[in-house]
Amino acid sequence: QLFNTPFKNGKTYASCFKNGGKGIRQYYPYYDPKTKQVKTLEQEINECRVKNGEKPLKWKKGALAQISAYMAYTSRGKPLSVKVPNDPDALAWYERGKHHYYAKRGQLNMACADCHMYNSGNRIRANLLSPSLGHPTGFPVYRAKWGNLGTLHRRFGGCNKQVRAKPFKAQSDEYKALEYFLTYMSNGLPVNAPSYRE
Repeated sequence: QLFNTPFKNGKTYASCFKNGGKGIRQYYPYYDPKTKQVKTLEQEINECRVKNGEKPLKWKKGALAQISAYMAYTSRGKPLSVKVPNDPDALAWYERGKHHYYAKRGQLNMACADCHMYNSGNRIRANLLSPSLGHPTGFPVYRAKWGNLGTLHRRFGGCNKQVRAKPFKAQSDEYKALEYFLTYMSNGLPVNAPSYRE
């Protein structure tokens, strides 16, 4: 319903995306050579709103997560297909995300890889640590702990807090680069969003 609700100018989200916004989640995030930026689906949803005279939505949950979840649902079963073009700027984004993934941070001096690569399948307290491979396929997720849908960047911030590191802002270059790296590494796995996590 949110996706199809017209803006004040009469247009809808479908006017901003290829194929009317359906069946396209598997191509996000992508490198945009015009702006030399990585673009996420949530970012382009808010850019669509602004372009049509509406205020941007909050990044981590609520309507933005719901619209993103609907768009992802229309891509269910389609394999992730994120490209890193033969472009030094695109490669720099990928490498930045890779660096973030392996860099230690916070008072616990932990990297993403410590939980989601080296210890995946083990338990921390009562929770099973999941492997990074495939993480982006299920976002946005309904998380029992949250009681609602949340975006991948919301989860990145939560992970940073759990290792007692200061989280970056949702849609920061740091998190966009991390999403680009993780999604590229999960290429070929089917979109399965929205999904459920504890």
